[in-house]
Amino acid sequence: QQSAIATIANNGWLASCSADFREWMIANLAWQDFSAGSGISHGGDDEGGLFCVGEGQVAFVASIGSPGAGMGHIGLPGTWWGHGPLMGGRRVGSVVASTDVVCGNVRQSALRARLAGHPGDWEAISRGIAELFVMSAGAHADLLIPDSRRRVAATLLRIGGRRHRLYRLALPATFVCSQDALASATALSRNTIGKILRDLV
Repeated sequence: QQSAIATIANNGWLASCSADFREWMIANLAWQDFSAGSGISHGGDDEGGLFCVGEGQVAFVASIGSPGAGMGHIGLPGTWWGHGPLMGGRRVGSVVASTDVVCGNVRQSALRARLAGHPGDWEAISRGIAELFVMSAGAHADLLIPDSRRRVAATLLRIGGRRHRLYRLALPATFVCSQDALASATALSRNTIGKILRDLV
């Protein structure tokens, strides 16, 4: 867990927050291992806290819009999600472990108590929400690229952590993404994806 803690402390939106808030968040993380294919959080839930990826990789699947839509984004180490229930809403997507994953979770009740006593920390929470908005808006913008080859290239850069981010991540050398998942993320067929990937290589 020390490696996961170092990743969380030095990457993403939390690294941009005050030392006091960052240390409180890290101290209140409960860590859990998930095997590849396991569900971590579920669209429609209104409970639970903020989640983060300490090690491994997760896939984000929207629960709004077209039913059965596949992966739209990848969560790399340092990625957080789950702000909806904290704001009184529900989760708008599900998160599944793409690889074996070490995830942290800060309980919603603990966060609410912290924010009640330190209302200035809502500014830190807003940074995390803003980062998720930029990634979501970026995914939408990438889907609107009319040229299929450019759309695939943009999507690969985005899910690899090199596009549409507010806060830096220490990026892994590789990430896991099947051709089926990439086809889903780009609204293209698997056959088209295969041709474009061979061209890009």
